[in-house]
Amino acid sequence: MYPVIPVGPLSLPTAPILALVAVWLGLDVTARFGRRYGLDSDELWNFGLLALIAGLIVARLWHVVQFWPIYRQDPLLMFSIRPGGLAFWPGVVAGLLAGYAYLLWRRLDPVQVAAALSVGLLAVGAVLSVSAFLTGSVIGTPTTGPWGLPYFGELRHPVGLYRALGLLVALAAVWRGADPRRPGRTILQAGLGYSLVRLFADAFQADPGLVGQVRASQLLALIAGVIFALLLARGEHSEDGQTLQPAD
Repeated sequence: MYPVIPVGPLSLPTAPILALVAVWLGLDVTARFGRRYGLDSDELWNFGLLALIAGLIVARLWHVVQFWPIYRQDPLLMFSIRPGGLAFWPGVVAGLLAGYAYLLWRRLDPVQVAAALSVGLLAVGAVLSVSAFLTGSVIGTPTTGPWGLPYFGELRHPVGLYRALGLLVALAAVWRGADPRRPGRTILQAGLGYSLVRLFADAFQADPGLVGQVRASQLLALIAGVIFALLLARGEHSEDGQTLQPAD
């Protein structure tokens, strides 16, 4: 594992540093892709940063309220954010609400912004997958193949790197095939790409959560992938039907 990144005389924590890189890269990709829809890059940066800040504040405050007896004894701990010190789902909900409020205020098209954001999230996922590999939060099964990397004293599948490579391929495919007139299709393509990456890469994950005899993450990825594929097929069929309709 590589919990720290050596930079000269300093040792920087891997996970927080790569999380910042993921946020920056995700917002940059979102802003660049958003130009296809005529969206202003600054607006997308403001949208993303506002949603992120609101989400972090609420996630932290929610955690503090949950464990108030501990923080009441030492109030300074409220400003010491550590892994596990954020309430994930309350933060996500707060970020979505803050972001949506910004879209309404600035009169931005939510579907176009969501399309740009879906591509940016693929970039975020790629960086976080590299972080998961380096920190050991995702460990692969043992292998004797040439693609195995030394991990915990033996060669293992680098699942985090598989995910990162797959997400970059998905990002490139969505970017290349995106239709500026159909932002909804881009969202579905990004979702399908992510689902397929998780479906195949997670087959090599060690100690997975199981639903019966099936890997939970792969089952969810399969269900999501089928839904995205059906919605894409339905959209293509609808457009073909409209195209074939005779003019009045």
